[in-house]
Amino acid sequence: MSRKKIIVILSICSIGLFPPPVGSIVNAQDLTKPDCDKLHAQAMEESMMPVRPGEPGKSPFWNPHAKRFIYVPSFDFEHVSEAVKYRFIAISDANCKYYNFEAEKPWDLLSPIWKDLPIGIVYLKVEGLDENGKALGVAGERQFYRAAAYNGTYRKPVMDCISSARKNMRLLFGQNHYQRWITEGSPDPGYRLYCYPSKIIGAVIEGMVMYSGLSPENKETALLIARNAAKYLISISQPAGTPLEFFPPTYVDWKNAPNIAGKRKDQMMLFYPAIAGSAYLDLYDATKGKEFLKAAIRIADTYASLQLPSGSWPLIVNLKTGEPTQENLCVPTDIIVFLDRLITVHSMEKYRRTSEQAFNWIMDNPMKTFHWQGQFEDVGFSHNYSNMERGKPLAFAKLLLSRAKDDPQNVEMAEELIRFAEDQFVVWERPLPREMFRTTEHPIPGKVYLTDKWLTPCALEQYSFYTPIDASAASAISTFQKAYEVTGKDLYLAKAYSLANNMTVAQDIGGGIYPTYMIDVYQKPKPSEYWSFGKSKSFEYWDGWINCATMSAKAMLHLGDLQAEKKSN
Repeated sequence: MSRKKIIVILSICSIGLFPPPVGSIVNAQDLTKPDCDKLHAQAMEESMMPVRPGEPGKSPFWNPHAKRFIYVPSFDFEHVSEAVKYRFIAISDANCKYYNFEAEKPWDLLSPIWKDLPIGIVYLKVEGLDENGKALGVAGERQFYRAAAYNGTYRKPVMDCISSARKNMRLLFGQNHYQRWITEGSPDPGYRLYCYPSKIIGAVIEGMVMYSGLSPENKETALLIARNAAKYLISISQPAGTPLEFFPPTYVDWKNAPNIAGKRKDQMMLFYPAIAGSAYLDLYDATKGKEFLKAAIRIADTYASLQLPSGSWPLIVNLKTGEPTQENLCVPTDIIVFLDRLITVHSMEKYRRTSEQAFNWIMDNPMKTFHWQGQFEDVGFSHNYSNMERGKPLAFAKLLLSRAKDDPQNVEMAEELIRFAEDQFVVWERPLPREMFRTTEHPIPGKVYLTDKWLTPCALEQYSFYTPIDASAASAISTFQKAYEVTGKDLYLAKAYSLANNMTVAQDIGGGIYPTYMIDVYQKPKPSEYWSFGKSKSFEYWDGWINCATMSAKAMLHLGDLQAEKKSN
């Protein structure tokens, strides 16, 4: 599809209306367009659908560490001896009102009061009662935030999706550390995040291949950057004959790098080579350079040789021995996506068994336990639902949706995963208050938890860093779009547009590159053309996460393609 400049209003709710000022909040109640009321009503009805409710002895409760809920929850409260029923008492901090109901079990859903609870902190107590209604004891207590369901357009876009992605990639292309790949063929030590080579150099490759298709005048230069970055990453990969042969490193000890990179320089996180392998495939598609396809195949062969009988891989291993350093296993969505591409695009059937075993491992483990543990190279290891994330469940939802024709239940499972990710990580408006982040260790929460400065709608990353990140929004945008394409439900498309609209607002405030932190206090002041081909007026480098900015551009491009297609039809 040719990419022409498209001037569109992205939000389906705002068509035909005078838009508000750029970046302003649009309250759904102020809109007269019937579709907005309909979509909000639909979102409220869907908020009554629980996300994998727990039941003692049958289904685990995944939410002991959850702070907020859009969809009606239930909690792992204890039986009270001799109780025949239970009284649920909820107090809203928003209006100081009590909301009560009775139920047979202490872990019943909060359905009778859920629609009535206003947005805000809720204090919940459940008491066991005897036949006469006398309280016998407390089954459990819980504080949580009743989060807002989707409620309208929210923000007017600054520009259309394709123009937005093109601007982001043009400004990344112009950064000094990108341009260095042309002359030096090696990473610039001034950009400290090259300490994560598979992730960050992989993003350089992926991003420059993407930009080569967006900028005819810079196509050859962008592909030269991508080729040189790929050759370098291949050159520092594990040698043939070693336990992790041909895998590029997760960590290197780098100038000014976060301490964790130095501490783990002798270790590797095993899903990151798949991300680099996918970047090599992008480059092969663009250049037909056989060395890049060969590098991807070698990575896939190592995955096949290292796969555990269970179907997954150790999450992190020692470079020299290949032995795991802790008990966590990969949630292998990135590996499946990489292998499936070799199977479907390059007809390499030899990887089908490896991919299917990995898929089945996810079905037998997190799809049953709903433990979507956070797996990031710069955080610790998750146990017992302590650090859940949105990326892996959304990625698996897309895999399920891509297999919708194989089994209609795949769509149902995918939609539950999407509800989970939205429930825990998508903030449409009115984020939970900063006070909810106070702990004994951190009585004054960090600047990232200045929630009144969050640029909403947005999406949070993981419990351990419950912060709005552009890549988190990007993964939600792409999954909402995929769900719309498979199901035809307009609400999914509206949600994708709303997040994309805000992406352009944050981009404009932040100077043209998608800001890693969707927080107003972190943004550089205007002018919006803050970085001009690597020669910043105030900063030598844009120091955000380029993999996140690249992922965001990819999501925006895909949504822009859909918008263009709908417009042409």
